[in-house]
Amino acid sequence: MYQKQYFSTISEGIHSTVIAGKQLILKIINFIDIRFFFYSFTIEKSYKMNPIYQEYYVNGSIAHFIKKLWILNNQEDQPSILNKGVPPNGCFTIAIVQGEGLNIRHKNQSKKLSEGIYFCGQITETMYIDIYSGTKATMIQLFPWTPVHFGISDAYLFTDHICPADEIARLKTLDLNMMIGLSNRLICKYIATAFVPFFKTDSNTALIIESTQIIIASKGNITVSSLAQSMNCSVRQLQKLFKKFIGISPKFLIRIINVREALDDMVYPNFFSLTMAQLALSNGYYDQPHFNRTFASFIKTTPKNFIKEDYLLTIKK
Repeated sequence: MYQKQYFSTISEGIHSTVIAGKQLILKIINFIDIRFFFYSFTIEKSYKMNPIYQEYYVNGSIAHFIKKLWILNNQEDQPSILNKGVPPNGCFTIAIVQGEGLNIRHKNQSKKLSEGIYFCGQITETMYIDIYSGTKATMIQLFPWTPVHFGISDAYLFTDHICPADEIARLKTLDLNMMIGLSNRLICKYIATAFVPFFKTDSNTALIIESTQIIIASKGNITVSSLAQSMNCSVRQLQKLFKKFIGISPKFLIRIINVREALDDMVYPNFFSLTMAQLALSNGYYDQPHFNRTFASFIKTTPKNFIKEDYLLTIKK
């Protein structure tokens, strides 16, 4: 009886199904209280474009799983934005792409992301993005420990890989395409509600959560052996769990976090600019050549040649 009221024609029926489905979702997830704080800035381009980049942060229990949302919004009346670098950050990402889409270049491969939902595993070096005219991409940045909560135990298969979310068995049942068109607030509510049935915690999740939090808190200035000692486990056990649930080794995650800290120091110096030698020493490197090699392996350019306007970077709060 309910359906007959909405399905007078096929086209009206399809439209009503989508609307009714989203209204139902809004009712179900309306009880979750999430507040957002957003920051925006203009990315300067050599051809005088001003695309908007925004970051949204969450409060409450969901903030344990979602680090932030970052949004690329290139209006239809603007030309495509080309070759923006995105350095590795140690996080996983669920991408909601609307409009004309993105083109991703990474590790000598190129991939078009049309409208849809995508899952991105750990990235081990800078990827480059073209944002086509008339495209909005909402990136849900998940902490490195988030997938372990939801039963993703083959994270190594997705390292340096972006795939449609419905190609992952765990995600396929969640109908994540319902997030297309939702507001940022409701996207996070939908994520929170959709993943509840899969939420799990055991000795492995506890170890992954605590060890990755220690790495982040130390800003990457910690050794794998000392980390294993803190976790009361062997280095080998830690390595196996990281490959399974994070997709990269603990040493590699440590290096990513450390390089990102150094990158933030370059982009957002405190009271005075450090020399490259001082920057290297302050971030735990033996000398400047050591820092230069490590930086270049992740960012794909040297610290000296790094131009911040060529990258999509975290906004310092």
